[in-house]
Amino acid sequence: MSDDLRQVAAQMPEADRRLLETVFTDPVVWGETVLLNRDGSSRRYWMHQVHDLRCTARNIIHLDGRDVGKTIVLSSDALYFATTTSGISGLIAAPQQGHLDTIIEEIEYQLETSPLLRTHLAINAFGKPKIQRKPYFRVEFKNGSVLYFRPAGNYGEAFRSLHVERVWVDEGAWLTESAWKALRQCLKAGGRMRIYSTPNGIRTSTYYRLTFSNQFTQFRWPSWLNPNWTTEREGELIEFYGGRDTAGWQHEVAGEHGKPSYGAFNQEQFDAACQEIIEYRTVRITGDDLSGCQDNEQTFDLLEAMLDLTPQAGVFWIGADLGYTNDPTEIVVFQDASGEKPVASLVIRIHCEHVAYPVLSMLISLLERYFMPAGIGIDNGGNGGAVVQELLTLDAYRALNMSGRLRGVDFGGVTSMPTPDGGEVRKRTKELMTSIINGMLQRREMRFPQSDLELQDQFTTHTYTMTNNAVVYSKGHDHIIDAVRCAVLVRELGRLNLGETQSVCVMPLLTAPIFY
Repeated sequence: MSDDLRQVAAQMPEADRRLLETVFTDPVVWGETVLLNRDGSSRRYWMHQVHDLRCTARNIIHLDGRDVGKTIVLSSDALYFATTTSGISGLIAAPQQGHLDTIIEEIEYQLETSPLLRTHLAINAFGKPKIQRKPYFRVEFKNGSVLYFRPAGNYGEAFRSLHVERVWVDEGAWLTESAWKALRQCLKAGGRMRIYSTPNGIRTSTYYRLTFSNQFTQFRWPSWLNPNWTTEREGELIEFYGGRDTAGWQHEVAGEHGKPSYGAFNQEQFDAACQEIIEYRTVRITGDDLSGCQDNEQTFDLLEAMLDLTPQAGVFWIGADLGYTNDPTEIVVFQDASGEKPVASLVIRIHCEHVAYPVLSMLISLLERYFMPAGIGIDNGGNGGAVVQELLTLDAYRALNMSGRLRGVDFGGVTSMPTPDGGEVRKRTKELMTSIINGMLQRREMRFPQSDLELQDQFTTHTYTMTNNAVVYSKGHDHIIDAVRCAVLVRELGRLNLGETQSVCVMPLLTAPIFY
């Protein structure tokens, strides 16, 4: 036992002191004694988690499917390290801040709720862990140990000032090569590194190379190691990803490198597009929010209040990916800049969960009234086709006259694009939409809010594979991207049909629909 722990133990009641002396040498026993689950019960690790926590290898690397408990293991190991070792430092690194937030939430939960952490192990001279949140999250413990939490970004700038004895990496497959170089320089000689990630199939990455290094002990955790795995869950994922031989199943479920894949968007160009957009806001709407509404009129009024919009003047484009009732829905609104350069800025994102398609129709009709968009694109999959039909045919929405501006988009189909000479070319729709986004990013004609971490997470982890000369994009973490795809497609088609100049829309006269 270290001198620091002996001092802590000396201040404890005898029963607590014996307990500490028993558990501090084993991270599994320590975690199951000190840490708590979110329901307040004592933590119990799954067998594959036990093997990781007790592994004494200096360097560890993971190939994991989803939902196998890697965040629990990472946070447990970090807390064990920080509270049982005096005066040293560790770094928890991830590609984006959004990846870190889940780990930070778990660390903070334990510091606030675990009796042993709160009363003996984690307190400092001020009576509690010293937490710094700006510019990056940082926790200093009573024994002088420090945990740093840093997002890599594109170049790993946030790593460059640190020198630590331990590094934990979350979603290591998505770190850029520049970030890897900066990260490696943070680790002191003889330090230890643990890398956790779902593989993405990209063969040129440092992560891929390290999985074959004899200096790293490899763990592979497919999703079916989760004790709650069922044949029903397996069948759902096989159908969702299109079979066991697809890249999605191999990467996200089996935890395998699988088929080679490539980043769908240039990360450096995307990072340059992420800027401060003062007017940007997100709105979240759930079925529970609307459960008290007795009829359509009450639902419409509540939606309008939740959006809290004012009539807008300008050129707007709307894109929507409308999931089934149990799937998330994403709706995005872009505004074209009024200057010479045609820059489209994302100004609103609406996220919905457990919202039925008739309510989504009302929601889009509200956006139509406030923005009078030049075009609206809706993914025809899921509930999209039903919403498009309602908005174009129901008497309640007839006064909006959306025909010609509202377009249902078939992601699996082909889209005709007019050419400057009056002809047309036909391209696969999803590939076309993605190439439009990439072109706008390359020309600096698109602005995303740097404050939206969910959006950044999706764009920086989206990949594609080549199958029989066809492009297949990764699934399951792309609802925002699909909404953006729809918006840029109707924008591109609108600009080609109407020319490069667009007349500025005047503020519309708002009238509520008549529901029958």
